[in-house]
Amino acid sequence: MNLKYRIMIVLGLCFILCISSYVLIARMFDNMEGQLFEKCRVDARIGAHIVGESIALMIHTKTLSEKAVFEFAYVPLEGTNPRKYTNGHDEIFDRHIQPIIDAFLLDPDLSYAIPVDRNGYAPTHNAKFAKPLSSDPALALRNSRAKRIYDDPAGIKAARYDGDGTIQQLYSQDTGDTMYDFAASIRVAGKHWGAFRVGLSMERVDEINNQMIILVTMSLLVILSVTMLILFLVIPRKLYDTDLDIPRY
Repeated sequence: MNLKYRIMIVLGLCFILCISSYVLIARMFDNMEGQLFEKCRVDARIGAHIVGESIALMIHTKTLSEKAVFEFAYVPLEGTNPRKYTNGHDEIFDRHIQPIIDAFLLDPDLSYAIPVDRNGYAPTHNAKFAKPLSSDPALALRNSRAKRIYDDPAGIKAARYDGDGTIQQLYSQDTGDTMYDFAASIRVAGKHWGAFRVGLSMERVDEINNQMIILVTMSLLVILSVTMLILFLVIPRKLYDTDLDIPRY
């Protein structure tokens, strides 16, 4: 086999390896994204079940009355911006439900995990987002999110979802952040109360995507390096060695 064909074969194999590596890593990313979404769906269903059972237990132990739980009446809290509300038993949710939902944020993939009633009211929130109101409106919007009514289109759709599975939406928060929002129905004693919502930040998905890009780049560099080494071994030395005929005196 002459040199020309050997070089063509080596370059062809390099091209095939590059394309194969890209396709393989792209599939790996799709699988990772799918697994991440499925984990969020499972978290939403687990959260909905735990919160529903916890509310039912509070009713059973007379900590709450069933009438209060399903009354859905809200009183605005004066001097709050953004506007906050009390439903008369939100402090009970702070004591008993907040520790439960905070445990979900031990997973670094989740941005929030909260229960909302069927009108989108969040009686409690994760502790990191339930800080006292700040005089800075931007900080208040980001860090003091408990006891608000999230009745935007995505929020109300999640709150009123009463199916057996979960719904996934692209959610644009009023903070400017974009999330994948997963919601599962919360039922108390068989009756629909609201939903358990978990958020997956687009930044987290982008971070995984960037990791895949780095992996692809490194793989291609390795393939190209191996190709150059093979070419170095295949091409006769006489084609790249220069033997200068230096006159002797």
